Amino acid sequence: MRFFFASEINNPHVLDADETKHVARVLRAKVGDCLVLTDGEGRIYEGEIERLEKRACVLKTRLLETQTPPSPALTLVIAPTKSTDRFEWFLEKAMEMGVRTIQPVWTERSERRLEKADRWRRVLISALKQSQQAWLVDLRPACSWESWIADAPSAGFIAHCEEGERRPLFQAVVPGQEAWIAIGPEGDFTPTEIQSAMEMGAEAISLGENRLRTETAGLVAIQTFLLAQAP
Repeated sequence: MRFFFASEINNPHVLDADETKHVARVLRAKVGDCLVLTDGEGRIYEGEIERLEKRACVLKTRLLETQTPPSPALTLVIAPTKSTDRFEWFLEKAMEMGVRTIQPVWTERSERRLEKADRWRRVLISALKQSQQAWLVDLRPACSWESWIADAPSAGFIAHCEEGERRPLFQAVVPGQEAWIAIGPEGDFTPTEIQSAMEMGAEAISLGENRLRTETAGLVAIQTFLLAQAP
């Protein structure tokens, strides 16, 4: 399936120069061929090529279906890694797996505090097209841990490696109930940050016996939450 993304889909719809180049040179499509488009908000369209020029591909579109968002919704709260490549790899895989929202946070032990919102969004869009999903991850603007936790919903979990009682996430998740899961930086959350989450009603959880990289822990948390929803 030839799958494309546009935040706003019109009729007729004109693909941008990069997408047009892909259609013409990579897919070798021609007038009359059909593509599939999504706006990242649940709507899937069919687009028939009406005109194919050097820098513009004009499509006649029609709505095929509207999908409901993934439910229950999971918000993954995560400290971006020091390595840009590793965080972008995480974003790609998180999109493929179907997480609903990603909230980057800066913590006391964050070693890198550079937000690349446009770049991160492009990574997510590429993964959306590759995995052929109708809902694009809601990537929130990065903020401090203090800002996030001050207004965080109570139905949440914080994963950490400090001593203390922690339930395995798979046992803690309530099927059918939306939640947020917080993953700290390479140096983990500080005891103060952990305490602030628990004072807001979050539960401390474990992702297993092994110490995981931040990006690995994020993906384990997503998959564990999704598996817990299975009947």
